[in-house]
Amino acid sequence: MKYRRYDGGDTGGFVEEEWDEGGFVADAVEAWEERQFSEQAAAVRHDETLETRAGRRNRRTRRRLRFIVAMLVVIVLCEGLYLYRRWARPPEVNNYITDTTNLSDGAEAPSIAAGRKPGCYTFLIAGKDKAAGLTDTVLVGMLNTREHTLKFYSIPRDTAVNISWSPKKINQYYPAAVNSGKDGVEALLGGVQNLLGYRVDSYAIFDVDVFVELVDIMGGVYFDVPLNMDYEDPGQDLYIHVPQGYQKLNGYDTMCVFRYRSGYSNGDIGRVNVQHDLLKSIASQLLSLGNIPNIGKLVNLFERDVITNLSAGNVMFYVQEFLKMQDDDIVFSTIPADVGGEVHGMSYVIIYLNQWLSALNSDLNPYTTDISAENVDIIYRNSAGNLTSTTGFIRGNDRW
Repeated sequence: MKYRRYDGGDTGGFVEEEWDEGGFVADAVEAWEERQFSEQAAAVRHDETLETRAGRRNRRTRRRLRFIVAMLVVIVLCEGLYLYRRWARPPEVNNYITDTTNLSDGAEAPSIAAGRKPGCYTFLIAGKDKAAGLTDTVLVGMLNTREHTLKFYSIPRDTAVNISWSPKKINQYYPAAVNSGKDGVEALLGGVQNLLGYRVDSYAIFDVDVFVELVDIMGGVYFDVPLNMDYEDPGQDLYIHVPQGYQKLNGYDTMCVFRYRSGYSNGDIGRVNVQHDLLKSIASQLLSLGNIPNIGKLVNLFERDVITNLSAGNVMFYVQEFLKMQDDDIVFSTIPADVGGEVHGMSYVIIYLNQWLSALNSDLNPYTTDISAENVDIIYRNSAGNLTSTTGFIRGNDRW
């Protein structure tokens, strides 16, 4: 006859044993029962129970953690949506274009009413250095919220503009006004208006050092630096030493790459092209989910360190629209121009008038009316190769 008995050894359970039927069956059963309820058996069953409970607790803990993380993500997203809906407001728009048809030297161009395309907002972004206040980075752009596109055009620092002093360059508007006790922001906005034919809706002007904190808030930016960048200017407290190659840049190195200009074979245009690539990388990485928790810090940075006419609600509106875009929806270009121009031995960027008007109406014009030469004040070369202006006169004559 076979009986099952508890084995406290390696088997960890019950085993069968065959007993002589003629033997002491009652004794065998009693022995088996004693073994089953022994302290050793109880200890093993207790350990097994504890392990089972621990496994259940671990599984419950993991489920709770996943649930908590999921809820936190939902809360963050819902809070963001709530803030967007509560605070996000589109900026005020300008409903006028300029008329330079009968403009005289020293006069301001009058404005005429024009209809707007729905969902289009224009802006100016300018970066200035701390040393002289030169706006060496000037970008104009338009956000189209219907098509979810964002288009920028850089205006190189040496672009010729119709001013009465020397040098006649776009980076002179801001410091010249400030040095004469006037409003540098207003001067720059007016100068850009001459090139666009209208006043931008929004503007943001900042020291390029803001790049340092912006990128550090993002946790750095991955970028393929096109060449070894080595340059020092103690007067500006600027020490650039960034090696060539793909790498993660911190805030300071990003600012250095953005400002570096001495090693490009095509001069400042090379710097502008690298700036476009860098800004594209920053924009792309800002669009990533990992930076959504940083949006609040970025908005605070904007409010604290940027000269702007945007409210917090306006900034949130731009952020909201920005997050709807894909990488390919954001395009950087440079104003079409002769980048190798020269006047009296000084380098200038001379705008190609017809090409610029075509690009302007295609990418940056928020109005239902096309911008024409009668709306702008631009220095260009005529068919004879001579410098002239769309207004018919160059301010300050030969003061270049």
